[in-house]
Amino acid sequence: MPPAYRLDPPDVLTTLLSRALPECTTHGIAEVAPLFHRQAVARGAGLLAQGQVWRDAVLVEQGLLRLYFVRHDGREFNKNFFVDGALFCPLTPAMCAEASLFAIGAIDGGFVWRADSAAMRSRLEAQGLWQAAKVRMLDRLITHKLQREHDLLTLDGRRRYEVFCHREPVLAQRVPLNHLASYLGLTDVSLSRIRRQTR
Repeated sequence: MPPAYRLDPPDVLTTLLSRALPECTTHGIAEVAPLFHRQAVARGAGLLAQGQVWRDAVLVEQGLLRLYFVRHDGREFNKNFFVDGALFCPLTPAMCAEASLFAIGAIDGGFVWRADSAAMRSRLEAQGLWQAAKVRMLDRLITHKLQREHDLLTLDGRRRYEVFCHREPVLAQRVPLNHLASYLGLTDVSLSRIRRQTR
């Protein structure tokens, strides 16, 4: 997939941050931008291991990342996906200080920007912007979690897939079948059959 922006990397970062942090002024973006460093990410690479302390804010320039749990037997369960333009970071004291309950990895290769989350938070707090950004990100996180739990508990597999395609058409196209099946609480075979039946 070609890069999403035809700009020099610093200009790409400013554009991404302005969209990811709409509460920030131009000055605010200029304050946090120097904290971010561009990193190429290979397909399948890990950005955070389960059990590791999560210290970085991650801004996706290009690619597809996943947040997932790893069971004691090695089986993985996808909980969320992040595509171009997404910014995510630890938001609570426990997320900042304790061993992470989940892992973050790349499904597709691409580029991300990483920054020390404590430093980013400090600079936004100094401008009175962190609380608004935190509330917005927590709201999105909680809304997503509740919607996903509702769908898993109240909808059958076919309907879960249909609702996901309607709500997240970009992800429905980009997420490979095995990863999407895990997210929807289905087997690969079941999801493949549902896809054939809904075409």
